[in-house]
Amino acid sequence: MSSISHRRGGADDLSRERGRNYSISWGTTPSSVAPYVPTPLRIVRKMLELAGAGADDVVYDLGCGDGRILFTAVEEFDAKMAVGYELNPSMCESILRKAESQGLRGRVKVVNENFFLADLSPASLITLYLTTSGNSKLKPKFEKELHGGARVVSHDFPIHGWTTLKRGNPNHYELGSHRIYLYRVPDSYGTGLRALRASGALTRWQRFRDAFFGSEDG
Repeated sequence: MSSISHRRGGADDLSRERGRNYSISWGTTPSSVAPYVPTPLRIVRKMLELAGAGADDVVYDLGCGDGRILFTAVEEFDAKMAVGYELNPSMCESILRKAESQGLRGRVKVVNENFFLADLSPASLITLYLTTSGNSKLKPKFEKELHGGARVVSHDFPIHGWTTLKRGNPNHYELGSHRIYLYRVPDSYGTGLRALRASGALTRWQRFRDAFFGSEDG
């Protein structure tokens, strides 16, 4: 069933509105990192096309706004499921109503929660339209939670320290004034991080870190 989840009660009373950026946080967890600016539909389609979205994909849109990426992924690219994280409860409700009216029960889910608190491990494709700073804050989470082969596609802003799949210059795709950055786990990691991941040393270090310094998941 298409569903909306409400977690961390304080988030229900605070929201991002068009053109405004409310700071919402729990402890040291990063909060809202970008104002709401919708990605044009032609850019949405190009992002999904470049990422090779298809029937086997579970698409996560972090900061999903009005849900346009979710619906495009499911309706036009036949994604298995699309999951959006959004702080604005009214937008979440609107997405739910649209999913139900269009018969997309079971394939569209929206979560009214800070996406830094989300479990991203089910995602095979993540879409972003945040900021360079926001992407940098998410990078450790991606490296910890995403499985091999997962793609990350970002509108306008790169993920510093990762290498895009597009070789040569520029390292991004251009559509008019828009830029699209495409990455794949773990191919886009730096050489050292890829080697650690392949050897299992990264996972061992994470266990060591969590044991002595406390898990990031609390």
